[in-house]
Amino acid sequence: MISLRARIFIVVSLVVLFILGVSIFLFVRSKNKNNATVNNVANNVSSGSDNTSGNTPLPVTNLENLKVPKLSTIETEQKAVQNLAKIFVERLNSYSSESRYQNMKDVESLVTASYWKQLSAKIPANIPNNSPNFYAVSVEAYSAKLSAWTDKTASVDLQVKITESKSGVITKKDAQAKVSLLKNGDKWLVDNFNMVK
Repeated sequence: MISLRARIFIVVSLVVLFILGVSIFLFVRSKNKNNATVNNVANNVSSGSDNTSGNTPLPVTNLENLKVPKLSTIETEQKAVQNLAKIFVERLNSYSSESRYQNMKDVESLVTASYWKQLSAKIPANIPNNSPNFYAVSVEAYSAKLSAWTDKTASVDLQVKITESKSGVITKKDAQAKVSLLKNGDKWLVDNFNMVK
């Protein structure tokens, strides 16, 4: 009499062999179909036929005359401001319990001196060692819209997705953020940021 373990092994082996056989059959069959399609196309092209499936081919237009509208200087600057706001929000608000406030240090070059004083004041003098309970937040800004614009100030409204991981439990939520920017010389810098509840 065959033991239970041996019977289970035989049944599992037969199932694996069956699945392997079906996979090989489907693979060979799809290769044969692809070769047949390639041969049909090659035969139609070599016989001078310009119509392989009964449909007429689409005409190719002269792409040299195609004109793509260019963004004005202001539009380019506004896009750059929106991208800066997205980068700032993602960097500042994406962190973990192991990052040791690196997220705040990463945005120093993106903010005004006065706003950096506010942000850096939140970094403790003695950064604690890693917490035994892992906690991480990841922020992705998926929409940015200018809500105010002058030649020296701008305000950007953002839609963001926040993913939190705490002790293995992952939660996701949408939120809104508002970023205020100032132009310092020819460079835009973040001057304020708020998460809108």
